[in-house]
Amino acid sequence: MPGTDALRVSLAGEHTYVWTLSALQLTTGFLTIGLVRPWGEQIRGIRVPRALPIGVGTAGGLAVTYLFTIDLVWKLAHGQRPDEGLVQGGALVVLLACYAPIVLWGPLELVSVAGYALRTRRRRRALAV
Repeated sequence: MPGTDALRVSLAGEHTYVWTLSALQLTTGFLTIGLVRPWGEQIRGIRVPRALPIGVGTAGGLAVTYLFTIDLVWKLAHGQRPDEGLVQGGALVVLLACYAPIVLWGPLELVSVAGYALRTRRRRRALAV
């Protein structure tokens, strides 16, 4: 894409990092969806202990909230850019449009965890009665 040549040169040889980061983001996004879908409550017919997704999801949600909602916004507000100023013009507009939703990832994950906790608590109460 025009306007990204300098960034591409700066990341040359970083293929493993980029692929690992992409796989990690996709995996955590997939697991977050498991919080709001029934398939996230059991693995091969074995019920997942309720505390596991709540604990891991809360820790992950807090970490992502800090990284992308607090720290990233703070740095951007103080003139620090993740691309180190290497992306320019239309490519910068596209980059911002693609990455802007990441600010909501952590808070939405925490909402998903809260929804999972409420849904599974209600179901557990209904089964106990």
